[in-house]
Amino acid sequence: MELTNVLAAFARLADEGTLAELGTLFAEDVEWSMTGTTWRGRAEVLAGLGSMRELGHAGPDSGNRHVLTNQEVYVDGDRATARSYFLLVNSERILAIGAYQDELVRAQDGWVIARREVRA
Repeated sequence: MELTNVLAAFARLADEGTLAELGTLFAEDVEWSMTGTTWRGRAEVLAGLGSMRELGHAGPDSGNRHVLTNQEVYVDGDRATARSYFLLVNSERILAIGAYQDELVRAQDGWVIARREVRA
């Protein structure tokens, strides 16, 4: 349950939270890759997510919501892998669909995302 809560928290905070709040969900050396782009390290990931907010794709002012479905989580000691589908929606339509493939690690304060691959 802790692991699915981290994934759900990301979806909620992407839409309603601050970048600082999102940062608590990532390992310091997190790697994020999507569509030809890779961000490495928490600061770079947060800058990249900030640019997505500036484009209006996410954040409190976007009116968009990330919806997660079909979550699978597999734990192996202090590491875990997770797969899920996502929809990016607003009140009028589905804006995007895709999948997350995540690697999570157990940190001092709980589980954090160490690697995320976003696929269309």
